[in-house]
Amino acid sequence: MTQIRSEFLRVVTERGFLHQCTDLEALDRKLLEGPQVCYIGFDCTADSLHVGSLLPIMLLRWWQKTGNRPLVLMGGGTTRIGDPSGKDESRKLLSDADIARNLAGIKSIFTRYLDFDGPLATQMSNNAEWLDKLNYIEFLRDFGRHFTVNRMLTFESVKLRLDREQPLTFL
Repeated sequence: MTQIRSEFLRVVTERGFLHQCTDLEALDRKLLEGPQVCYIGFDCTADSLHVGSLLPIMLLRWWQKTGNRPLVLMGGGTTRIGDPSGKDESRKLLSDADIARNLAGIKSIFTRYLDFDGPLATQMSNNAEWLDKLNYIEFLRDFGRHFTVNRMLTFESVKLRLDREQPLTFL
């Protein structure tokens, strides 16, 4: 690439935020077309975030400061499932009140870095707003925990499908 022309890519490159990009030239062209939307998402497992969340928050800050619109997607619905997130044991199931408290705490962090007013106002959405209407979360939470992958892997039919590289779905 000869020269980065979009302000966002110039800033994040100068600051060392950008390591790799699939098609930097296409992204640069897209950013020159006008304001774009970018999002990051967080589950509400605690009332604060860890230091590893600072980099994506700072990227959203620069995204907004350079004329684009940030979207923060809060996992108020997905937090209710108790996803183990790559850990050896399942995440503790939280009450709706705990999740609401955690969401409020996390939002207070974002208000320090992002502008929630004006033409490029940050939008914060909660996936519980649409997932709750499906009753899908309740089903996964109440019934899904009784069906372990460990147990499924002991079934001969599952082993055969895996050996043959056949699709194996939740259904």
